[in-house]
Amino acid sequence: MKKNGNKVVVTVLLLLMSIPNFAQKITIQEAAEMAVKNNKDIKIGMMEVDREQIDVNKSWKQRFFKVSYNASANTHFKDVILKRTGESYQQYLSLSQPLFTGGKLKMGNEISKDNLKLAELKLEKTKKETVLSTVQAYIDVYEAISTLGVLQKSKEALDENYKIQTEKYNLRMVTKPEYREAERSVKDMEAQIVQQQGNIEIAKESLGILIGISNPSNIEIVPFGVEDNFTKNIDLKKDMEKLTTQNTEYKIAQKQIDISRKNTKLEKSSFYPTINGTINYGSLNSANRLKDVFRVRDFSSAAGVTFSWDIFDWGKRKEDVKYAKKTEEIAEVKSEQTLDQVRANMRKTYYQLQALEKSLEALKVAVESAEETYELEKERYSYNLITMNNLLDAEAKLRQSRVNYATSKLKYYYLVSQYGAFLD
Repeated sequence: MKKNGNKVVVTVLLLLMSIPNFAQKITIQEAAEMAVKNNKDIKIGMMEVDREQIDVNKSWKQRFFKVSYNASANTHFKDVILKRTGESYQQYLSLSQPLFTGGKLKMGNEISKDNLKLAELKLEKTKKETVLSTVQAYIDVYEAISTLGVLQKSKEALDENYKIQTEKYNLRMVTKPEYREAERSVKDMEAQIVQQQGNIEIAKESLGILIGISNPSNIEIVPFGVEDNFTKNIDLKKDMEKLTTQNTEYKIAQKQIDISRKNTKLEKSSFYPTINGTINYGSLNSANRLKDVFRVRDFSSAAGVTFSWDIFDWGKRKEDVKYAKKTEEIAEVKSEQTLDQVRANMRKTYYQLQALEKSLEALKVAVESAEETYELEKERYSYNLITMNNLLDAEAKLRQSRVNYATSKLKYYYLVSQYGAFLD
């Protein structure tokens, strides 16, 4: 019975092992959407938006009347020797409606609305940064896979060369050092391929963390591209003008100025008095016995206003206003600084794109030239016109030119995404 049980376990394990791990194809757009959905910073930002909405509701409700219940019980004494003279009790309902606060409630509500908008802008900024990080991580995987493809192509060429060298060595047509060098080049390429495969797994793991994939090894990158001459279809001057209305970072800076200005007005409102209308109902007159305050026939009502005004506080309110004004000035300078920085970064990205467009043309020609050179060197080597080292140098240059071209093209894709993010 035990043997049969072991056989069943082994059979199940073999079946599980035979199930293939299907690759999960993910486009760059899908990766960005998954990252936005799974990013914890975005979830925190969404909760902060909800919190600010609660604050807006709270500040709005402060403008309306409040109903409170008041009760008191006191024991009275005649003098310092604590000779007791009697007791008094009181209970009543009170309705209080703010009539004038010097603008405190209005400013408080407007500031809470601005804080809500600020939280929404910060959430958009976090989403944008998350998308850019995901694009970069996706490109890192793409670049690692592209580099592996270049290395595998080089290995095919080196394997072919090693096969030829082996045949020639057996026929005593090449020296042992040349044969060993061909062998070494193959082994070195195999080592580079193994290392690059590890780089791919590391890059996939980083991408998997961003998009919430538990088994990132199964991620399959879908090739993508953008228009090669991107800068020819955009107008830098017009895009720079759009920054003041479309750039998220500048919008955040401007909203912080608005909040600072309203905070200054809020501090100035403390110089005005506060007036509340009140209506009280209950046992307004003190009773000597506790049970008397519950007799409805003795209940009475009263209406009036309460007036309060802070007259002297050693200049604290003036300092509060000065502090708020200084905060406002700081916010204005920071806003200018943000716009200058965004403009500089946008201009820098634009010129990097222009340079890469020219560079990509040159790198493509370099690959074609390196391919022709390598084929020529192979032919020359076959006639013993050059050494093995010359041939391997030509192959290395070809490999490097291919890597440079692939890397630059992917960098170009990222810069296009980065440029678009300035107007988002």
